[in-house]
Amino acid sequence: MKTVGIILRQFESEYTDLLLYGVGKDLVKFLNKYDNVTPICIPVEFENEKIVDRIKRLVDMCDGIVFPGGNGITEVDCEIMRYAYEKDKPTLAICLGMQIMGKTFEGKVNEGVVEEHYNRKEKYVHNITIDENSRLYEILGDTKIKVNSRHRDCVEYTNLDCVARSEENIIEAIEDKNKKFFIGVQWHPETISNDEYSKKIFDNFISKL
Repeated sequence: MKTVGIILRQFESEYTDLLLYGVGKDLVKFLNKYDNVTPICIPVEFENEKIVDRIKRLVDMCDGIVFPGGNGITEVDCEIMRYAYEKDKPTLAICLGMQIMGKTFEGKVNEGVVEEHYNRKEKYVHNITIDENSRLYEILGDTKIKVNSRHRDCVEYTNLDCVARSEENIIEAIEDKNKKFFIGVQWHPETISNDEYSKKIFDNFISKL
């Protein structure tokens, strides 16, 4: 049995004044499709750098890590991402997770600049073009696919390889193909039902655990 750690995100609820931690149910449901995988949640006090060593011990216990979507990037996020990279833990970063990945490696994230991509409800919103020399292309086998979209922030640049872009030239995927699996995607593959490319991404991620 393999263990996948999911970094919990902070969020606010209309039902309480308390700040909560959680993860989207679609991601947990997607991981639960794999009989050989147990997802576990990793709680993070993002404003408390003193607990980073404890979080790293949890990362050590996992076979792979998922950085899901959410809001806001902290130094704790980047420290955990850097640690997963150094340990060569298979890492899948989704939406905000990709932005954390990009920023961690000498990158810049622009905020609020892609309103046309924000919180769209359609199953598919736009096309992306994938670099044929990338690990992502090796996984998906196509240079053009349709994706969904919920983000208003985007990675402007990073030292990682930028391997997919939207029609507006927004970076949609980044990676380091020298690692077992170190890929960030700007869309939400876990929420696209019956999508062959989403399944290929998760299948390959799980195969590297």
